[in-house]
Amino acid sequence: DPNSFWTSIHPEYWSEHNVCEWLQFCCDQYKLDANCISFPHFNINGLQLCNMTQEEFLEAAGICGEFLYFILQNIRMHGISSFTDAEVTKPSNKDCNTLACIKKHLLNICLPAVQDLQNSHLWEFVRDLLLSPEENGGILKWEDRGQGIFRVVKSEALAKMWGQKKKNDRMTYEKLSRALRYYYKTGILERVDRRLVYKFGKHAHGWQENKM
Repeated sequence: DPNSFWTSIHPEYWSEHNVCEWLQFCCDQYKLDANCISFPHFNINGLQLCNMTQEEFLEAAGICGEFLYFILQNIRMHGISSFTDAEVTKPSNKDCNTLACIKKHLLNICLPAVQDLQNSHLWEFVRDLLLSPEENGGILKWEDRGQGIFRVVKSEALAKMWGQKKKNDRMTYEKLSRALRYYYKTGILERVDRRLVYKFGKHAHGWQENKM
């Protein structure tokens, strides 16, 4: 049912799935660093989300929390259309709730210093490592290339590598695997009932041999 997508529902009536869709959209649209967001904090419905304070957003999503809070309040006050159509409307100087202004605000607070890291998403990092065996040093390996099934061979080494890329020396495999499991909800990865084994889902791209 296309009408159950988050953009067609007022935030207070969002389901847990809608909250998840909205977060994914914000991450993709504004290149937010998903690592600074604690996704378990957002396993809630829209009413609970709308009841969160700005402090709670900051707690759950670090520096990006302020931005997510800002977007949510904007959607609640002006509706989704102001948020999705603001690309074409001219912002008035006095009203800083427009998307252009939000984007400017975001550029100041949320973009990592290194903007040339094109693939800032964890799943893309994993995919690229799988596609460059010479770089991955046996950390990951394909179990079934055609099906998109792969295994994490050296979990702590993978966490360390991802931590270095994200300038986070406290990265552990426990945190990394939690982030990987989040992709089940968005169809980028699919669950495989074997330890340390994952499968690319229908929303992952760029891993198939014939579609490179």
